Amino acid sequence: MAYTHYFIESEGLHSRIHLQNFYSTFWPQVREASVAHLLVHDRAGRAQGSATREIPPFGSLFLEISELLAEIGSSAAEGTVAIDLEPPAGVRAQFHELPSAEEAEIKTPFWMAYYDDTENYMYVHSIDTLAGEVFGASRLLRWSMTRSVAQGDRWHSWRLLDAELLSDLQVICINHSPEPRSTVVGVYSADTSRTLYERPVSLGPRALERVRVPPEELGSWSTRYPEIRHVRIGLEPLLTGNGKPYVIMRYADGPPSLHHG
Repeated sequence: MAYTHYFIESEGLHSRIHLQNFYSTFWPQVREASVAHLLVHDRAGRAQGSATREIPPFGSLFLEISELLAEIGSSAAEGTVAIDLEPPAGVRAQFHELPSAEEAEIKTPFWMAYYDDTENYMYVHSIDTLAGEVFGASRLLRWSMTRSVAQGDRWHSWRLLDAELLSDLQVICINHSPEPRSTVVGVYSADTSRTLYERPVSLGPRALERVRVPPEELGSWSTRYPEIRHVRIGLEPLLTGNGKPYVIMRYADGPPSLHHG
């Protein structure tokens, strides 16, 4: 199953794929390349195109999203990229040795690097899969595995943000599912879960929305809520089981920070 990452190529931010041929870690005796299948969607969930890359044994893939977009002829400034790393024949021949080969799932976790023009780097690991899509399986198996994509629960982050210093706060909400879904993006006080800001969001299949809390809203919290020192973001509910949002934030005039969860 392919994991999915958010990408952005605007507002001074850039994205780069970091993928390792992890099959070599588990089957070092197999000296065969793996093939990475990359699938790109724009922010509206529209498929932009696909590409492949061969990764040698113990090798890695470092790919600028700007290069991938140029290759597939897309002008998308933000969206998602999904990667499925196909195991080579020599690895597939070893699957019978797994403790429970019938129940084994092959997924492709990877890192995305985000950076600005001053080379301030941020790294995020995979969060959720490209729900509703399975590569390398029969049509019947794909249908049976993807006909139902569960929605998540109400979720508030454990990460605390300093309410007084926040100068920019953007929440990237992604619908990883193949059907339209809705949620509420919010910012809540850390101690009492008091609502400071909420915005309903409705998203089509595989679409995303970057919700920016208005700067004047951020600037008013210290006056309106002087007792609140820390806040946390939330989605009510998560659009998929582990569909936590990405967050772009900045304290005062410092550098941007990008994280998830």
